Amino acid sequence: MTTKRWIEYTAVLAIGVILTYFFAGDVVKNINHRYFAQNGDGAKDYYATFYHIKHDKEYLRSNAMNYPFGESIFFAGSQPIVSNTIKFFSHNIYDISTYTVAIHNLLILIGIALTVLVIFLIFRHLKLPIWYSLPLAVGLTFLSPQIDRIGGHFALSYTLVLPLFILLILKFAQKKTLTKSALILLISLWASITHGYFFTFYMVMFIAFWLWQKPWSKNFDWSSNWLHMVLQIVIPLIVVPTLLLYTEHVEDRTTWPWGFLFYRAYPESIFLSPGRPYWSWLNNVVKIRTLQWEGIAYVGLVSAIGFFVLFYKSIQSAIKRRWADAYAVTNLPIINHLFWLSFLLLLFSFGNPFIFFKFEFLLEYLGPIRQFRGIGRFAWLFFYMTNIVVFYQIWQKVSSLKKAYLLIAISALAILGYDAWFHSKSQKYYINNSLPELDYAFHSRQKPNINIDDFQCIMPIPFFSVGSENYWHESACFGSMVKMYALSQLTGLPLNATYTSRSSVWRCIENLNLIMEPLEPFPVLKYYNSNKDILIYVDPLCENLSENEKRIVDMSALVDTLWGYKMRRLKFDDLRSLSERYVQELQCKSQSAETANASTYYFIGFDNQNSEKSFLGNGSLLLNKKGYTNLYYNRMPNSVSNEVLLSFWVSNMKQDIVPRNRVEIVTGAQEGKWETWQSFGFMEKTKAFKGDWALVEFPLKLNKPDDFICISVAPLLAKSGNTYIDNVLLRPIDSNVTLNTDNWVTFNNRPLPR
Repeated sequence: MTTKRWIEYTAVLAIGVILTYFFAGDVVKNINHRYFAQNGDGAKDYYATFYHIKHDKEYLRSNAMNYPFGESIFFAGSQPIVSNTIKFFSHNIYDISTYTVAIHNLLILIGIALTVLVIFLIFRHLKLPIWYSLPLAVGLTFLSPQIDRIGGHFALSYTLVLPLFILLILKFAQKKTLTKSALILLISLWASITHGYFFTFYMVMFIAFWLWQKPWSKNFDWSSNWLHMVLQIVIPLIVVPTLLLYTEHVEDRTTWPWGFLFYRAYPESIFLSPGRPYWSWLNNVVKIRTLQWEGIAYVGLVSAIGFFVLFYKSIQSAIKRRWADAYAVTNLPIINHLFWLSFLLLLFSFGNPFIFFKFEFLLEYLGPIRQFRGIGRFAWLFFYMTNIVVFYQIWQKVSSLKKAYLLIAISALAILGYDAWFHSKSQKYYINNSLPELDYAFHSRQKPNINIDDFQCIMPIPFFSVGSENYWHESACFGSMVKMYALSQLTGLPLNATYTSRSSVWRCIENLNLIMEPLEPFPVLKYYNSNKDILIYVDPLCENLSENEKRIVDMSALVDTLWGYKMRRLKFDDLRSLSERYVQELQCKSQSAETANASTYYFIGFDNQNSEKSFLGNGSLLLNKKGYTNLYYNRMPNSVSNEVLLSFWVSNMKQDIVPRNRVEIVTGAQEGKWETWQSFGFMEKTKAFKGDWALVEFPLKLNKPDDFICISVAPLLAKSGNTYIDNVLLRPIDSNVTLNTDNWVTFNNRPLPR
């Protein structure tokens, strides 16, 4: 590199650093104690990263949550490369762990500054002048849709990655060398391990690049290219999936994450921005649909107009069958390839071909691609490529004209600059947060006034279990989660709750069972340490606790208080015996409670059905896979109450997909003339587990006691397998129902020993 080039690049990087400093605001001044997020995924990722560095014994596992099972670091939000680098350096060379917050935050901010340089290098590679390339680089960096991810999705907020992929392809296409291929390999591994979406972008872009070389043609020189392909494609394709999927043997991560066709982009989220002053008039002309945040990747006013001009010309050429002209949006073949590739990804981000062509059935054949449910993110490459193409073409048009026409280019840069400023101007307020408890827990060496060795884990009350994609049990008081993280970090005790990604369905349910009605001994306790107690950390102001959470609090003993929350000791033997005591309590109630008259409730046990399994009795109802299954279609018998309680047992509720199936209820004064509609997923109303069966219970309010009721299970989701329902009970909410047969007894649909 010449001295002139070195000075040029250094100056651009310096400008990027200065602008990033102003972008981040006061965060930089106290960067080791400021947090980009205050709750949600961001707060969880800080905690998981801290815990991994200070407390985890292994490099590829995180034990911060979901005790006693833990989780692979790639699904725990522990920032694998960042946390393991700090962990290794601190344990083997010099302890830098106290600066983790600063290192974590600075890496993201430095990535923004480097993005300015990388995009600048792209435009310089395209032979655009410095004065034009620099403001373009600044504008695109701070308009990037990834800027929005700094407030929570840290791994996705590395704005550097996609522009770097583009630059690497341009440089490699210009001259193929093994040094470049080795560099591409290293960068691909870093980006792919940072986040799976980057791995997908990388593979799509570089596989497409090699397909453009036509390796099937006679002119393709395999002898000089095979090693490049191995380094760029084969090795990442082996190493990354192996690390992500096979370093831990978990077979029941969900194969169908929810939201694949929900977290998508729309044309409005790419080409319009109703929040900007120059688009605000649109709100008075047409109704802009509510846009999904995941799908917003506004390209800017200049590129929105420029794209439609270029697209119109391409369509014109295609109509005239001038296919080469239609494809050539620029005079650079590699840019044309990348642009149309990004356009295909844009169409995919809209949910195509599944929505527009109604090919939703194809989702069954996507396999691992279904894991990338935030398909709106696939519009990001289009954001970069359409801006590169449009501003490159603007320069090509005006550079040959008189200087006066350069005002066109300057005006375009000014509009881009305004878009970038408007997009990023408020970020410094959103990313400037304090997490006093978590900050104290990470930096302090002082431990709470308890004997930590007496305990094996922390059970947060209110409990939370998020990540299995089958049960979304959010904390009843969301603000309490950060304090739960802080106590775990301070003590080194793991949480038995979980807030991770693509967690094992079975493992999450086993711990979630602890706050359900204890109709059977908790299966998860066989994996606990029977010689140690459990530390309960209770939010005393949270009023929305489940009945079993209240039981657990009542049977525990106060140890101390911390940050206004109560630390309580739950003896292992007490938790283990909770089921026995609860069932005895139900037995007493069933014997003393007045039983409702059989003419006032509805019950069906499906004993006349020929089925593979049943909950109680001889049969159960097999749910329809392609149509609705009616559970009830009538009025309540002899009812004088407008509040009834629906309950039933569902099979396979510890398996993927099944808990997400839905019940739909319509009611009305007359049959077929429905006045109300309600819907819920099995998992939303799960009250208890018994083996692989779960009790689903839902309170239904009628307008009048004699309303007509239709209760149906919607067509089963794909891959639900054979799913059965048994013991459907519909009773007035203030009544009790005890049922006896020769083989079993139930009280309000809860099975009891005879």
